[in-house]
Parts: sequence; C-alpha cells; structure tokens
Amino acid sequence: MGTERYTQESFKRPPAPETGDESVRRQKYLVVINPVSRGGNALKEGTWLLRQLGRLGVQHEAFITENPGHATRIVDRWMNSVDVVVAVGGDGTVNEVVNGMLLTDPLCDKALAVFPAGTADDFCHNVGIPRDRNRALMVLLADNERRIDLIRYNDQYAVVQLGVGVDAEIAYRTLSHKRVRIPAYFAVGVRIVFKERLRNSPRTLHIESDDTVYDGKFLIAVFGNAPLYGRYVYWMPEAKMDDGVLNMSALRPMAPLPAWYLFMRCFNPGFRSDKVIYDTSEHFTVELREESFLQVDGEVYKYGGGERLDIRVARQALRVRVPADTGRLTPYKVS
Repeated sequence: MGTERYTQESFKRPPAPETGDESVRRQKYLVVINPVSRGGNALKEGTWLLRQLGRLGVQHEAFITENPGHATRIVDRWMNSVDVVVAVGGDGTVNEVVNGMLLTDPLCDKALAVFPAGTADDFCHNVGIPRDRNRALMVLLADNERRIDLIRYNDQYAVVQLGVGVDAEIAYRTLSHKRVRIPAYFAVGVRIVFKERLRNSPRTLHIESDDTVYDGKFLIAVFGNAPLYGRYVYWMPEAKMDDGVLNMSALRPMAPLPAWYLFMRCFNPGFRSDKVIYDTSEHFTVELREESFLQVDGEVYKYGGGERLDIRVARQALRVRVPADTGRLTPYKVS
C-alpha cells in the first residue's frame, strides 16, 4: 500500500471536482484572463486557476487580454476549437467573452463558465457563483448548466444590465479609480447626490415598451434580466434570467435626500416603491434626446443626442455553468 505524505500545501489544494475525471478531461477549455480586473488581482486569480486545471489534467488554452475588445476577438477565433469558454475577470470581461461567443453564431451551443475576479461581479452574484476559489472551481468543472436570456441592444449583447442616467454618470467618474472601484463608486455617488444635488444627472428620454410609452426626464433608467445590480442593490427585484422578458426600473427626477433614501432601501430584496417605474417587455426602444453616458455591464459608453437603442430579449441564448443550489434568492423561474 502506498503512503501519501501530507504537507502544508496539501491543505491548499482544491477538492476534487464533482464530475468524474474522464468527463472533465474530455472537454477542452478556453480561458480568457483580464489582468487588470479587480485592481490587477485578476492575473493572480487566473494564474491560480491555470495551475489547478493543469494539476487536474484538464485540457485548456489560455490567453491574457491586452486591450478593450481583445477578449471578444480571442473567443471568436477559438470558438470552434473548444467546448467551454471561461471568463476570468469582472462583468466587463464576461460581456466581451459573451459577445465573442455569439459574434458569428447567435445559436451558440458552447458553455460559458466564469471564474470571478472583478470588482462587483454582478453576473456571478446573480447566478450564485461564489468568490471562494475552490468553490468557484467546483462550479466551473461541474456539469450543472442553465440556459439564460441575454439583452441584445442594437448589434451587441449585455449580460446583466444597461443603464442611462445617474448610474452611468457615476460609473464614468469612477473610471480613474479602478483599483478602489466600489469605495470610489460610493464616494462619487455621495458627492453627486449631496454636493451637486443631482443637478446634471437626469436625462431626457423617450422610452417605448411593448405596450407603454414614457417621455421626459429620468434620473435613472436601467434595463436588464437579473435582480441584483451594483453587487448589493435589488434594483430590478422581479427580474428572472430565463423568463423570456426584460425588466425596466426607472426613476423620475427627485430631491437628493429622498433619492438616496430610496436607493438605500433597495438593499432589501423585498423592497418595492411606487416612486420607481417598473415594466417588463420583450422589447424596449430608447431614444436619447440629449448626449448621455450609457453603462453596459459596468463599462461606460458615450452616445450623442438623437441616438436610438433597440433593446430586446435574446431568449435562452447562452448556456452557463452555475451552482446546483445557490442557497439564495433564485434569479430563475420556478421550475
């Protein structure tokens, strides 16, 4: 009988994946690492992941992105050669990877796995992928998958949400504070609300859903398919990621203190407010009546006045590896 020597390193090893070694090794993984996510710590997370995949004998190809859009190009090039695409980074990285997966084949049948290494990790929080390395690895290598809807806007895809108004303004102003993104987001938000008193935040929009038209100034308008937003905020509490519709939660201009109070109440998943405009639709159109920032899965874009966004649900567009039981408020339909 052989003897295994235990060392300090033994306790750092991840548990063996729940799927058998044979099925894991039969699949080939494409790992895309964004080295600047989470203030640069994503490279360390990606290095750890690659070491574990090698130790477990999992076939994989790995790439480190070099600039915005690089992840999309990498995935598009390698899609036909792999079974699973792994995004190592935050929501922006997931967004680029997903756009690469669907760039040439909107009916893509490859699976997405995410190893969380971002600041907010909204996608992972919504589907229940843990930040703990070992547990995240178990999800990545397990065979538990769900199909989710995506948000198609014009000729691009969003994975969790896109928003116009004060959230996009705050996201824009925190771009220079990537290393401390969440504290910076909070600090900038406090400044905009209480010092600047939301003077420049509202945007004039024309919004149409399947059966309703909204016109005028909006402090914020967010469109998405998941309840959690900004990691902790249940801004679209009724949203499900596989129900075939998109959700909108919008707020008209209001005084700073009530706006801040309402926002803080949204940390409670059971909170609803008659101040918030809630709508669900398969299709929204948004006409920007003035120059506006747009944030898409946390990344910021600038649009000119008069531009139009065609936002529609892409039903069951993506296979995603998720935990078998998230143990939390489910973002899916009740089966």
